[in-house]
Formats: sequence, C-alpha cells, structure tokens
Amino acid sequence: MRGEAFTRQLKLLALLEVRREGVEPEAAAAELGTQRRTLYRDFRVLEDAGFPLTSARDGRRARWRMVEGYRHRLQLSLSWSELVALMAARQVVSGLAGTMLHDGAASALEKIRATLPKGLADRFRASERLVSAPEGGRDYRARGELVRRLVEAIDARQTVLARYRSRGAKGRRRGEERKLDPYHLRVAEEGLYLLARCHRSGEVKVFLADRFDSVRPTEDRFTAPDGFSAEHLLRSSFGMWSGRPRKVRFTVAPALADLLMERKVHPSQVAQRRSDGSVEVRLEVALGPPLVAYLTGLGASVSELEPAELRAAVLREHREALAELETREKVARSPP
Repeated sequence: MRGEAFTRQLKLLALLEVRREGVEPEAAAAELGTQRRTLYRDFRVLEDAGFPLTSARDGRRARWRMVEGYRHRLQLSLSWSELVALMAARQVVSGLAGTMLHDGAASALEKIRATLPKGLADRFRASERLVSAPEGGRDYRARGELVRRLVEAIDARQTVLARYRSRGAKGRRRGEERKLDPYHLRVAEEGLYLLARCHRSGEVKVFLADRFDSVRPTEDRFTAPDGFSAEHLLRSSFGMWSGRPRKVRFTVAPALADLLMERKVHPSQVAQRRSDGSVEVRLEVALGPPLVAYLTGLGASVSELEPAELRAAVLREHREALAELETREKVARSPP
C-alpha cells in the first residue's frame, strides 16, 4: 500500500509541474483514481518533503500549484498523433500483462500522461476509444519474474540454466535442464520466444517462454556472434518454426485468391494470379507444424502443393480430421 501511495504522489507532483494554472483537488482525485481527502493528504506529504506548493481559492474551488519559477524536470512535448500511437502500442502488448514488457509500457505511459497539459491529457485518455488491439491468447501473469530474468541475462550476456518442457511424441512434454546463452527475446504470435544457443547441441534455437519451468543465472558469460540478427535468423521461419528453408509452391482457388493477394503470409511470398482467377504462391520457408496447419486451414482451395512431403503432411491432417469427425458422428447417432 505504501508503494501505491508513493506512485500516486509522484503522479500528483507531475500534474502540479506541468499544469501551471493549478490543480483542482476534485478533478485531480478523479484523474488519479483516488478520493478527495486522500489527495489532500498527498498535498501535505509533498509539502513536508520540501516541494513549494501554494493553494488559493477561485470562487468556491481551491487550486493547488507550484510556486512560480520552480522547475526540476524537463517537460516532454508530444503531439496527439504520437500519443495515439503510444496508446496503440500499449494495447498491442496487452497479452503480455504481468511481464516487464507490458507493465513497463503501461507505467511509462502513465508517467507521460501525468506530464501533459490537461487538454492533451483528456484527449490522450479518450484515444483509448480510437484504437484497439486483440489481447494475447497466453497468460504470462505467473511468469513475470521468469521473463525479467531472461531479459536481464540477455542484457548482461549471462548464461542461464533453464528447465524447459520440449514437445515429444504425440504432443507429450518432458522437462529437461538446459544450459543456454540467451541472445534475444522476440514478441510474436501473441507470445514470447527466446532465441538462445543451446550448449548441448551447439545451435541457436527458438524456445517458447511458456514452456520454461525455471530460469536461473550462472556465473558464466558469453559473447554473441558477430553480426547476430534475430531477423536474419528467423527469415525463413514460419510461425516461429525455424529450420532449413525449403522451396514451397501451391495454388489457391479463385474463392480465396484475394486473401493471398492482399496479405503476405511470409516475407518470401511471391504470388501470381492466373487467367482462371486462381493464385500461384511460392515461399521459401522451414517446413513444420505451423505451415501444415496454415495450409490445412485453407481446405479444398489448395492444390498443386509441393514438396511431396508437405503435401503428404497436409493430406494426413485432413484424413485424421475426417476420421475423427466420422467417429464422433457415429457415437452421437448411436442409441444410449
């Protein structure tokens, strides 16, 4: 509770610094989400701490302000469009709540908002109605400390010991301790992924943060490879599934052709419309479950799929799905 009071008093101080015309207790209390009597106590705390505050009445309304000429902080100047962009960025990481990536962004925006003139601050709050982003499908609230350790280890170039649950046969997972040199944390597909060199294999691999049970730093330090780039490493990945790039080709029927022309599913995509309205798509990507799932989701619209092993994997998914559906229908039709 003491930490909450301190944070609120810092926000109140920021309001007093930027609003030279003064701050009305009722309006400030509403803006800071507290009660009027609590705010008066905060004013007294700031006075006791040595900040030169003064109060005066404008009719029935009291206004508190900084003594003229006092300034201890450089004020930030942002345009409304910049503030809307920041609000949108915060919403993009809303699915990472509980981690420093989300909570730090929210805290920084609150500090920025507290330094704004009242008119711009009001527009800033209203901008939440103008832009939005879907919340992530993962829950990182229980992994905030783990994510912090990973980020700190990346920054300090510090090797970590991590217990990681990799996928085994038929989707089973088994926990194993791994020694990792963490290079980079990637936000993608509503989740967090660690790019790290695994000491056991000697290769740089992609690890889903959700599957870490524990992370602890060691005394060992590492040096990242010269010119290391996450973008370069992931250039052929599909759905964060990395591996050796393969040439992929498939055709999409006219009914879904516009979807492929409007949006690239991968940076390497080259799409060419045919005379019959269909689209031929070429990619250079790693073959893996995300690519198979994407192509399976296009259903009967996909044809001429290459290479053969990818075509076989997609056919297998369709057949297994059909068999499962038929089995469930038989059970549903069978008498009790």
